Amino acid sequence: MHFHGRTTDIPLTEPRVYANHSHGYTQASLIDRGTGSVHTGLSMNALAPSGSIAPHLHSFEEGFYILEGEAVLRCGNRSWRLGSGDFGAFKVGILHAWSNPGERPLRWLQVAAPQPKPEGAERDTFFPRQEKIDFTGEPLLGHFDASQIPEPGPARDALPGAKGVFLKWLNDETLGTRHHRLLFIEYLQGSNIPLHDHTFEESYLILSGEVEAVLDGKRYMARAGDVLWTGVGCVHTFANIGNGPVRWLETFAPQPPAENAFRFMAEWEQRAGDLEG
Repeated sequence: MHFHGRTTDIPLTEPRVYANHSHGYTQASLIDRGTGSVHTGLSMNALAPSGSIAPHLHSFEEGFYILEGEAVLRCGNRSWRLGSGDFGAFKVGILHAWSNPGERPLRWLQVAAPQPKPEGAERDTFFPRQEKIDFTGEPLLGHFDASQIPEPGPARDALPGAKGVFLKWLNDETLGTRHHRLLFIEYLQGSNIPLHDHTFEESYLILSGEVEAVLDGKRYMARAGDVLWTGVGCVHTFANIGNGPVRWLETFAPQPPAENAFRFMAEWEQRAGDLEG
C-alpha cells in the first residue's frame, strides 16, 4: 500500500483538539488513517505571527523539522529560539509550548508515532491547568540544513548499493527517540536505490528537485511540495532523473529492527538462483 499527494491540495485548518488552547495555529494532516497508514501521523503545521500553542503533552512521540520562520519552544523554565533547519523531538509525556515571535508565519513538518488517535477515540493530547503544570524533561534538539551536505565522494555515500545518495539521521536512537526516525536525504543527478521494502512505514516530503518513484509497481514523478508514503511491504525505488539534486525529509515508524531493515529484491532473487539452481 502507498500514497502520493500534493501538500498544496490539503488545506491548513485549526485542529479541533487545540481549538481552545492555541492562537493562530493551523495544521494539514498529510499521512494518517485516511491514506492507509497504521503507524505514522505526518502533518504540515503553521503558526501565525504572534501565534501560540498552550503547554501540552502527548501519549505519543512527536518529531519536528522547521521549514521556515522563527519559533520559541518552551519546556519548564527553559526556552529555545529555533529557526529553519532546526529539528527535534518530544519523548512521550514531555510538556511543551510553542510561540511565534517573528513577523512571518512559522512552518514545520511534524511526525507523530504511534499514530494519534482519531477524533472521538480515547484522548492522547492533554492540556494541564496552569497551576498544575509540572514540566518534566526537555526536548531533543539539533540542526541540519542543505549547506551541511558534504561534497560528492565516499563521505556522502552512506546508503549501501546507492552511490550518490546522502543520508543524514536527525531523530533516531542516538538522539534519544524510541518510536520514529527522521532523516534528511539528497540524491545527486543519476542516483538511484534498487527495489526494496521494509518492515516499517516511510513517509517522504520532497523539499527540492524531482524524483521518479516506483511504488508497488506504479510510477510517479514527485516534485517539491509532494508527499509520499509507503506501507509495510510496499516494494519501492527512487531515481533522480532530473537535472539537479533532489532533497527530501523522510520518516520511519516504528523504528527499524536492528538487523535486515532493508530487503532488496535483486539480492533475494540472486540468493534464490543460487539455492534453486
